[in-house]
Amino acid sequence: MNLRCMYCQTMFGLSRENMLIGLQAMEADDLDYFEFHCPKCRRANRVERKKLELANPNWQETVKEMAKEAAKAEKAGAKAEKPAAETKAASKKGASAASAKEPATRAKGK
Repeated sequence: MNLRCMYCQTMFGLSRENMLIGLQAMEADDLDYFEFHCPKCRRANRVERKKLELANPNWQETVKEMAKEAAKAEKAGAKAEKPAAETKAASKKGASAASAKEPATRAKGK
């Protein structure tokens, strides 16, 4: 969604995530508008709830779907971290054994 700053007349776009965040905040606080800041002059521009809802019909379902996807990604990330942690522990054991052997080989070389 594109907006024009009311103060400096700069056009700027709102991402889908930003619009959903604004809609969630308006729903939680029972607001009629949300303020998005201009990237050029940093001043707040009010956007009405109706305008955001027209740009995102069924936004509540979209938020639920995004939450499910985030939960799946978090679970997948946790599963990926476990094997990585095990390999790091194994490599530390191997590195400590190798470092114990290094001084002996250096002494022979001198």
